Amino acid sequence: MQGAVGLKVTTWGTGDPAVFVHGSLGRGEATWKEQRPLADSYRLVLVDRRGFGGSPGDGPVDFDRDADDVAGLLEDTHLVGHSYGGVVSLLAAARRPEAVRTLTVIEPPALGLVRGNPTVEEFIAGVQTAVEEATDPSDYRLRFRRAFGFPARREELTGADLDAAWSSWHERPPWEAEIPLDELRGLRTLVVRGDWSDAGPRARELGGAALHAVCDVLERELEADSATLPAAHNPQLLGEPFNECLRGFWDSA
Repeated sequence: MQGAVGLKVTTWGTGDPAVFVHGSLGRGEATWKEQRPLADSYRLVLVDRRGFGGSPGDGPVDFDRDADDVAGLLEDTHLVGHSYGGVVSLLAAARRPEAVRTLTVIEPPALGLVRGNPTVEEFIAGVQTAVEEATDPSDYRLRFRRAFGFPARREELTGADLDAAWSSWHERPPWEAEIPLDELRGLRTLVVRGDWSDAGPRARELGGAALHAVCDVLERELEADSATLPAAHNPQLLGEPFNECLRGFWDSA
C-alpha cells in the first residue's frame, strides 16, 4: 500500500487507525512485528520512513520532512513512535494535534531538551563520532550500537538492513529537533521506556540514562502517562506486555 505522501505503508486489521513510526536502523514491519495482535481491534498503519524498507530514499533522512509525511497520514489517529520515530511523531503531532487521538513515544532521542547534561553530551559525542568515523553502513551500525554502550560485533548487512543502516548513517541528528512542547500540551500522551535491566552497566549508564533524561522532561512538561517495561531500547519487542499497556492507554482515551 502506498500512502498519500508516497511512502510504503503496511496496513494490518480494521477499526480505529493507529500509525506506527519506526526508528533508526529499522522499518515498519520489522520494528512492529510483535504488535500484530492489536490488529484484532485496530487498523495498524506501519510507515516505512523515506530511505527505509519499501520507501525510496530522497536525500538525507530529516525528521522535519518525515514529520510532514506522517502528519499527512493522521485522521483521529493513535500515533506511536519508537526512538528516532518518536522524535518524528512528536513533531507530526504538533503539526496536527486535532488529528491525534493519543500520542505514544518510546524513548525518543529528543536530546535537544536536555543539552548540558554530561551523560547526554557524552552520548551525543559518541554518535557523532560513529557518523564521522564509519567506513560503510555495516561499520556504522557497529559503531552506532557501541555509542549506546552496547557490546557489538561487525555484521555484514544486506538488503533492507543495509539500506536502513546507510539511511541512518546519513540522518539529520535528532538532537537538532526543536520539540514544540506548547503545541503538544493537552494531547493524551504516553511515554514508554525500558528499565534496561537486561543491558550491561555501560549501556544503562550511557544510552539508558541519556534517553531516560528525555523521558523525564516529556513526562513532566506534557503531564504524560508513563510506563516502564523490562527491556532496553526496544520494549515493543516484548509483545504482549507492551501491547497490553498500549491497549489500556488507547481504551482509556
